[in-house]
Amino acid sequence: MSATPPEANVEYSRADRPSRGVSGAVAVIPAAVLVGGLAGALLLFVAEFTTLYEVRTSATAGAISSVGTGSHQAYALVPVAVLAALLSWGAWRQGSRLALLAIGVLGVVAMLIALLGDLPDARASGLVLAKSGHYLNADSTPELGLYLETLGAALLILTCGLGLMLSESVPRPRGEVSAS
Repeated sequence: MSATPPEANVEYSRADRPSRGVSGAVAVIPAAVLVGGLAGALLLFVAEFTTLYEVRTSATAGAISSVGTGSHQAYALVPVAVLAALLSWGAWRQGSRLALLAIGVLGVVAMLIALLGDLPDARASGLVLAKSGHYLNADSTPELGLYLETLGAALLILTCGLGLMLSESVPRPRGEVSAS
């Protein structure tokens, strides 16, 4: 005579694991990574087509010249933005921690380009040759492009950090292996 054991089946028991549905906290994290990564990438892309800085003198009322962000750095942030968008999509679809880390690295690269490459020129001062043949003292002032690229880089770094921190705090069900 064979009898079944008296305990309940695992799928019907009240084990301390989440139900088979997706909990709210688990669903919010990938969505936040997708939105943060795409927003950072969009800011970097838009920054490439805006004014980085303007050169002004005390003798003239307006700017005597302006420099575009993309032309100043040979459109270096366009591939960074495209790659960040693709990695954000991958981190959202697959939950890959490696993709999150790569988003952070791209954010650091974009921040270094903004702070080491663009900021010194956007805050420079010196002499310029005027049309009259005289030299005038001129100062450059940062414009929208510098702020957009800095904000986009900071958003990518923040997305990486928060995504990595919050993905660790979500309890994993027993018996399931993480895909990352």
